[in-house]
Amino acid sequence: MNAREITRALIRWTLLGIGALVSAAAVGAFSLHIYGAHRLGDARSDFETRWGDLVLNPPPPSFPDHENGARWLMAGGQAIICSIEDQKLIGALSGKPAREWTETEESGARWILHEQQSALRILLRSGSFEAFHLGADGSRATYDEIDFLSIVMGLRLLTVEARLAWSEGRIADCLTALAAISQAADGLLRTPIVMTTTIGAAATRWSAQAAADLLMDPCTSAEILRELEHLLPVEDPIRSCNITVATSVVEIADEGLDYVEDFHDPSMSWSLPAWVSSRYLFEDLFVAEILDRWGRYLEIGQRPAADWPADVGLSIWGDTSWPPWLALAGTVTPNLLSIRARAQAASTELQQLRAALDLRLASPNGLDGDACSLVDDAGPTVLTGRPISCRHDEQRGMIVIEVPGAEQTLRAFVAANNHASRLPAIDLSVGGCDPD
Repeated sequence: MNAREITRALIRWTLLGIGALVSAAAVGAFSLHIYGAHRLGDARSDFETRWGDLVLNPPPPSFPDHENGARWLMAGGQAIICSIEDQKLIGALSGKPAREWTETEESGARWILHEQQSALRILLRSGSFEAFHLGADGSRATYDEIDFLSIVMGLRLLTVEARLAWSEGRIADCLTALAAISQAADGLLRTPIVMTTTIGAAATRWSAQAAADLLMDPCTSAEILRELEHLLPVEDPIRSCNITVATSVVEIADEGLDYVEDFHDPSMSWSLPAWVSSRYLFEDLFVAEILDRWGRYLEIGQRPAADWPADVGLSIWGDTSWPPWLALAGTVTPNLLSIRARAQAASTELQQLRAALDLRLASPNGLDGDACSLVDDAGPTVLTGRPISCRHDEQRGMIVIEVPGAEQTLRAFVAANNHASRLPAIDLSVGGCDPD
């Protein structure tokens, strides 16, 4: 065999080898695509069987922005102009009972509210409208059009106003601020976005804690307490969590890998190699993994956070490094456990407040040492799985209503050492009102 024949043979075998490799790669890619399609079909069927059809709810009815409390809330938050130190003080006082404020804190709150009068008027106006939808002109809300920071600042300022108003005896102003906070909490919880659900749960807690200032005052009349009863948030934070997760899953199922681009800042696209983000190879597997993960999250989330296993994160997410579609699914999965724990805390705090409110309303002439016998069995709380505790603290002359184990549970799942990781007791004075 001469050199020419050898060269031809080498070229022929090289081409055959390349062809075989290309064919094998094509067959492998096609097989992976078919596997992904079957995997997605099974995951979608399992999710819908357990949690309902993956269909978006219709958008709210259309109405103008000037009749929308949410747009007023955002505008009021945007009108707040203060220093970093003042922002920190607003944040601290919104989670601290007014009776525990120092003189310096109270004077600081009074000065801030005076400086922010214009913003406060707008914020208080937000509670006077029945409609509360974050989308412009009544459309479905999107991340891009919601100013989350302004909403949080606005709600915190309203909470400080409610607490200071109670401290100064301005009960009507306190109730007005509470109405705005509660309406915002309900509206945020009705908006199926992870961030609005988180803020809505926080607003529910701010509303309950500010209402507790009124409730723990033995001189608050039964008439005011009955009015307070109708001002509390009514939306269930747990239900909001479920709807938000289901809605996010619907969006992922519809958008596939487009969800990654919407979820992340474009500057982060470097972390998604082209071979990982191949739609043909991995899109169905990515969506299927999200359905499985968030389905497991919903399943575990039905239990109180106190009963979650120590490795709950691993049991939901598993290994997030390989294969690539699993790593990609982990990249766009928010800290749903923390969100769920916060929602359970909000629901529990409302349950605790209503138990205390029922006790006050059942004893219009003042509480006695046997008042706990009047508390109806409210059942276990969604946070701890244990019932609310009511006891008579004879040394302090108080009826103490608390949730045993709540703070220990919250500290395990809420990455913050502030009011978000605490659930304070409600202390009700034994006896009637003593104006002195």
